[in-house]
Amino acid sequence: MPLWNLPKATDIYPQARSSFRRNDSALQELNYPRDPYALSPGATLLVLALDTSTRQGSLAAFEATGTQLELVHYSKLPDNQSTAQSLVPEIQALLQACGWSIDKLGLVCTTSGPGSFTGLRLGVTTAKTLAYATGAQLVATPTLSAIAANVATAPLRLWAILDAQRQQLFAACFAKGWQTKTEKPPKTQVLTIDDWLSQLRPGDLVVGPPLTKLRLGLPTDVNIADPQKWSPQATTTGRLGFAEFLRGNTIDPMQLIPAYCRKSAAEEKAEKND
Repeated sequence: MPLWNLPKATDIYPQARSSFRRNDSALQELNYPRDPYALSPGATLLVLALDTSTRQGSLAAFEATGTQLELVHYSKLPDNQSTAQSLVPEIQALLQACGWSIDKLGLVCTTSGPGSFTGLRLGVTTAKTLAYATGAQLVATPTLSAIAANVATAPLRLWAILDAQRQQLFAACFAKGWQTKTEKPPKTQVLTIDDWLSQLRPGDLVVGPPLTKLRLGLPTDVNIADPQKWSPQATTTGRLGFAEFLRGNTIDPMQLIPAYCRKSAAEEKAEKND
């Protein structure tokens, strides 16, 4: 099934949203296995991961056998094109580079937010469309979890941050060993920069794109992650998504919406004018 022949999300969701229910018959119609990892021994699961939460997104392809996940291909979206221009062609190029047919995808992983409003809409809609059209499983990963997971070894507290505009940050504080726990990741907060700074403790580790501007103003007893780890990456999104898939934490395409974590400036302006 060529990527350009996939139905548009706007063609799929209006009629399906009202009638789709997550039950056995619907799962069978969409070729979803009852067991979230119902593969025969030695079978290979093809995994596509995408991140479009920041200005320059990325894609990753993995092959999974059992519980082992191997990276096959990684690419960044072109920084001289918008996500709307580049996302579908780059997915097609990735599939061709891997020698994959799109209808063989078994799992699609995406960051779900917060982040760029436009980028998230495009990424989430594309992931939903792929999962719906191919019958692949779908997993969504919070953007701040994807950033935090870039740090292999963390102290007792790890802060992941993202620019929320207007002198505010999206922030989440992760405890040591958070990736091995089954509970949900910490809730994303919207904090002023001053409020966030007041919550830092000696020994905390901080990671995230806003450090480009904030690093010089941090307390001297707060540690800063390697700049190469600051941005979300599709490779990390895929690894986190696969771990959730193994736990059975998938979501049906009809239920996934971007987690903006705040209203847009246009929405807030409209509310004020009402």
